[in-house]
Amino acid sequence: NPYRAHHSTGGKVTDASIVKRHPEMVVELKNGMWWMDPSKKETQDHSAAVVMDILKRYDIDGIHFDDYFYPYASYNKNQDFPDAASYAEYKKTGGELAKADWRRDGVNKFVERIYKEIKAEKPQVKFGISPFGIYRPGYPKSIAGLDQFTELYADARLWLNEGWIDYYSPQLYWKINQTKQSFPVLLGWWENENNHKRHLWPGINIDFGGDALNLDETINQIMLTRGMTPNSKGTLHWSIGPLLRYPNIAAGILKGPYKDQALVPESPWLNPVLPEAPEVVIQYSGNIVKVNWLTTGEDAFKWVIYYKYNNTWNYKILDRNARSFEFLRYMNAAAKKDALTHIGVTAIDRTGNQSDFDEKVIDGKPTAIKPAEKTVPLRSNPEF
Repeated sequence: NPYRAHHSTGGKVTDASIVKRHPEMVVELKNGMWWMDPSKKETQDHSAAVVMDILKRYDIDGIHFDDYFYPYASYNKNQDFPDAASYAEYKKTGGELAKADWRRDGVNKFVERIYKEIKAEKPQVKFGISPFGIYRPGYPKSIAGLDQFTELYADARLWLNEGWIDYYSPQLYWKINQTKQSFPVLLGWWENENNHKRHLWPGINIDFGGDALNLDETINQIMLTRGMTPNSKGTLHWSIGPLLRYPNIAAGILKGPYKDQALVPESPWLNPVLPEAPEVVIQYSGNIVKVNWLTTGEDAFKWVIYYKYNNTWNYKILDRNARSFEFLRYMNAAAKKDALTHIGVTAIDRTGNQSDFDEKVIDGKPTAIKPAEKTVPLRSNPEF
C-alpha cells in the first residue's frame, strides 16, 4: 500500500513512524488512519525509495501494489480527502487541472515511475497491481458498483492500457451469477483492455463459506479464467484464511484444477532470450536410472524433467539447485515391464522462458523428440 502511513489498528503512533518523522507529508483521516498525501513529490519519492530499497537488497520475484491509492471515502466519514493546501499550492504555481484530474495525474505518474525504475534496476522483477475489480459503473454496461475512478482516483484502465505493469489482478470478488458484478463479465472486460498482452491473473473470493456450493463456485471461476485468458492462465486467491478454515475448499482445488505441477507463464516482453539447454547424462544401477544434467549457463531458475513410460509422457518440476533425479527403470522390475524409455530436461529462467530439449533414449541412441509428443506444463495452472 504505497500511501498508507498508519493503520487505525496499529496502536500508538511511535517516533519511528513517518507520521512523526515527516508530518508535512501526512494527513489524518476520520477513522484514525494516517495517509501520505499522494500529490506531494516527497510522498512519491519516499514510496519509490522504499520499493527500490526492497528491490536492491533482496532477491525478490515481484513488487505488488494493493487497491489502496486515495483512501475509500468511508475511511474519512465520506468527507473529501484533506489535501486542500496541496491543491492550492498546485494552482498557485500555474496548475490548470481540476482537483480530481490532478489527483489522478499524480497517481498515474507514480505508477509509471515505479514500473520504469524497477525495470532499470532489475528487468526480471515483475510489477503488479490488484485494483478494485470495477473500473467504473457501466464498464461494461451491465456493471454497477463503486467508482474507483472518482473515489480512489485510480485510473486502473490506463495503467493496463499503457503496459505499466507485468501482471494485473483486478479484485473480482463476486460470484459468476451476480448480475451487476458478474465475475466472467468483468474478467472479459479487463481482458479486452489488455492491449499489451500482460498477464491477467484475477483475484477471486473464496470466502463464501465452506460448503460444496463454494467449492463449485471456486472451481468454476478457475476454469472460466483458463478458458477466457488462454495465454495467461493464473488466479490469485483472496485470501489464505478460507483455505485454512475450510479444508474441503483447499482439498477440492488441490485434487481438481491444481492437481498437476505448473510453471508461471513466460513474460517475453521482459526477456525474449531462451536459457541454455542442459546436457543430460544417464547412469544405470540395477533397476535405477539416475538422470544427471550439466549446464554452463547461470540463468536457470527451475528445471523440468520429461519422462516416458508406456508411450505416455509426464513431467516433474524441480528447483534451481537440482542437478539429478532417479527413476525406476521398470515399473514392474520382476517382469521387466512398463519400461522407462525416454528422458528429457529443460531449463526455465527467471522470466519463465523454457530452453530447448536435451532428450535421451534409455539404452539407445539420442533421437529427436517431436514437440507434439511431450507434455508441456507451461500455462497449465500457475495459480498462487
